[in-house]
Formats: sequence, C-alpha cells, structure tokens
Amino acid sequence: MAFSKLSLISLFGVSAATKARDLTPLVTHITLTMPLSNRPARMLALATVAAESLAVVALFVFPLLGFIVSLVLLACFTVHLSRVVASGVATSCACAGSSESTVSAVHVVRNAILIGVALAGIASMSFRPAASVAIQLTVAGPAMLFGAGMLWLDEITRFFSPRYSRSG
Repeated sequence: MAFSKLSLISLFGVSAATKARDLTPLVTHITLTMPLSNRPARMLALATVAAESLAVVALFVFPLLGFIVSLVLLACFTVHLSRVVASGVATSCACAGSSESTVSAVHVVRNAILIGVALAGIASMSFRPAASVAIQLTVAGPAMLFGAGMLWLDEITRFFSPRYSRSG
C-alpha cells in the first residue's frame, strides 16, 4: 500500500502544482480536444487541479477514498486521452504543464499502469495492516520518483528515441 499511496500522492501532487502554476497549456489542450470555449475550458482546468488536489489530501487522510478518487480520475483521463489519440489531434497532454510531446499511446499505457497502481493500493488495504513508518520511509523515495516520473514518461521515451535530437 505504501508504494501505491506515495506514488499517487507524488503523481497528483506534482501534476496539480504544475497545472496550478500555469493553466494555459491545459486550457489550450481542452479547447483543442473538447467542444468548449475558453471560459468553460478554464473552469474544467481549475476543476481538474481541484480534483487532483483532492486525491492527494484523500490519500493522506482516507487512503481508500484516495485510491478510489485516483482510480476515477485516471479512468476519465485515460478515456479522454484515448479519444484524442484516435482523433489524430496533435496537442500536448498538459499532464504536467507545458510539453513538446503530443498525446500518444505512451500516455494511454502510462495511465493503464497507474490504474494498476491504484487498484493494487485498494487490494493491499484489504490484505494487510498499514505499513510501519520504517517501511513507508524506505519506500518513499522510489515511490515518489516513480509517481513524478510517470508524468514525464512521454518526454523520457522521446529522449531515448533514435529520432531524438538535442538541437530540437
């Protein structure tokens, strides 16, 4: 449970913070991929930041609720990203603010992995008591790197691609 919980806290915490710092990439993504004008798109972007923040708080305070909120958010994001990939619209995911990478199957696979992390968190709650502080501290670093790193999986895969060019 500790790995799942800390991974999702890191993922949604970094995601909400980067979006809150600059909503423009997410608003642009929404207006390009949904039939919404700028003002409703901005409201949806703010609601997204609020929902991700709720997931972080819930994971700390009521872990089962946090896992469920995470699962619902990830499922919604995955359906949306799948529709964007199928439509062929070339736009940034805006999952962690501004990005040069366009939405691709990498985003859908990443979210499927994260859905598995949320499901594992739910399943682990019913089989084991809460992890000790020592275990949580041991797992914290790798879990937080995993969670935050998943936000930039598209950038990481692009970096290791044979077509990657450092000059842009």
